[in-house]
Amino acid sequence: MAHSPEVTELLADAHAETERLVTAYEATHDPERRAALAEALSTGTRRRALAQERELDPVLRRVLPEGDRIAAEAARRRSATYATVRRLCGLTPGSPSADREIAAVLDAVRAAARTDEEEVFAPLRARLGHRARRELGTAVERAVTCDGARGV
Repeated sequence: MAHSPEVTELLADAHAETERLVTAYEATHDPERRAALAEALSTGTRRRALAQERELDPVLRRVLPEGDRIAAEAARRRSATYATVRRLCGLTPGSPSADREIAAVLDAVRAAARTDEEEVFAPLRARLGHRARRELGTAVERAVTCDGARGV
């Protein structure tokens, strides 16, 4: 049986993957590679945001005290990060404005990782058992890869 990551592992891995893409963007000076990395950032950010909105946010609202506030703030962070990534996609790779946007993406991802750990992951671990977190991780992972999460 394949390992199904629990939701907090899955989302922590997503933060790490986004940070890896940002680091790869910064490390290359090839405009085509940078454009491809920016597009990968955009696609991944949007798919994860939609999946979390569909699968995670309702659980946060249901099981956490202040779940409505926590879910709304998480959605706001995801939306702001996605907007920054989309701006990056519209810029000439290697331009000063692209460099500022990629730095903003990295800052946003790191801030979201810290905030998610404190306000989302730790409370979920306290309120949901490992099996429930694993099932939620499976649901989020499925939503990231399903057709409904694409192209919005």
